[in-house]
Amino acid sequence: MEADTIQRERLRLKKVKKNEKLDEWHPKKIALANEWIENEQTQMKRPIIRGAIFTCELGENIGTEQNGERPVLVISNDWINRTSGSVKIAPLSTKLKTKTITDRKGKTKVVPRLKTHYFLQKEVYPFLAQTSAVKVEELTTVNKVRLKQHIGNINDDDLNKIMNRVKWVFDL
Repeated sequence: MEADTIQRERLRLKKVKKNEKLDEWHPKKIALANEWIENEQTQMKRPIIRGAIFTCELGENIGTEQNGERPVLVISNDWINRTSGSVKIAPLSTKLKTKTITDRKGKTKVVPRLKTHYFLQKEVYPFLAQTSAVKVEELTTVNKVRLKQHIGNINDDDLNKIMNRVKWVFDL
């Protein structure tokens, strides 16, 4: 019985904390909406290309959805990026889920544990704070007004490998 009470209290506290975060996010969301209304034409014309990494305000979301301001990779095609007010993005995370594999030559290598993740190495992309995972399974659409600072672009080889993961997510 006591364990039940403890569990209910934990759930209550989680809900209180989430509600506080949602309350903090609400005025920011209103400001973003107003920024879009005031600058729609400018936002529509922003030169955004596939493979670009921006900081993005994702807000406060539900469950395991990515939250807050974080780097994201633009994965929608350049025609959509030129003509739409929204773009498709995959969020980046510095929490790397890894596994170690051994290749045919007996050499060990650390790789993403999930097929939907792709690591962007800090050594290759010094504009990243640290090595980051592109979380393709978290692909989402955001309005261009959520995209803040352009921090860099990835190379075509890495972009192609990420797009193969996108195809896998959608069984294409």
